Formats: sequence, C-alpha cells, structure tokens
Amino acid sequence: TGGIRCEKASSYLINNGFNKISQLSGGIINYGHQIKKENLKSKFVGKNFVFDERLGERITNDIISSCHICGGKSDEHTDCKNDSCHILFIQCHKCFKKYNGCCSNECYEFYQLPIKVQKENRKNPKKIISKTFFDSRVKPRLIIE
Repeated sequence: TGGIRCEKASSYLINNGFNKISQLSGGIINYGHQIKKENLKSKFVGKNFVFDERLGERITNDIISSCHICGGKSDEHTDCKNDSCHILFIQCHKCFKKYNGCCSNECYEFYQLPIKVQKENRKNPKKIISKTFFDSRVKPRLIIE
C-alpha cells in the first residue's frame, strides 16, 4: 500500500504474536516505481487502491477484479454519482456508460430526477430502499406520486 495500511497491519500482527514482520520501504507505490524503472517482474499483481482522486495506481496490467454490476473484468473504482448513495465500487466502462456512473438502476433513475425532487425525496424515510447488493447503507427509492 501507500503506507498507512501497512503500518496498521504490521501493528496488528505484532500485537497478535507475529514476530517476523517485513514491510516494503516506501510501500507498494514505491515498489511499483522500482520494478518499472529496473524492468523487474512484479510480485504484486494488478492495481493498488489509493485514497485520492486517482482511486488506483496500476502496478501490472493484470485485472484481477470484476464489475460489481455485470461481473465483467474491471478494476476501475467509481464513486456512485447519486448524492444519496456515493458508494465506492468497481464498474466496467460499459456499465459506467449505461448507468452514467451510478451503481444501480435505482440510483441512476434517482440521479436523473431534478435536484429539488432528489432533496425532497431524501427527507422522506418512505422513499428509501433497503441495502444494495454489496453494501449495508440504505439507498433512495424512486416513487412517483
């Protein structure tokens, strides 16, 4: 990782009795730069998630994850465009285009409503649906009255 997750993980392991803990100097990001610079084979496969606007930094060209909507190969993280949801999920380019960056048809339909209507619907607890297929938060329900 870029560093903080390594620090937390190594502290956890040390506190739970592990005594042979090693970390990459500079984290996985630095490792990725080193293997590219020195033309080495990477022991890390795929793309590393990062906590900034990039959402990921490619280490190798392997794609080891899949779109949460259609199941197709993808490693592109997306923040659901629906302001009532904003779940972070993996979405392929085809589904990104189909749902305009939203995580589901419900979020896409809600996102298409005028902002004023979205705000009114968010205030009404009857206008939410239960959990998404991969998260525990509630999501908006499109109700046309």
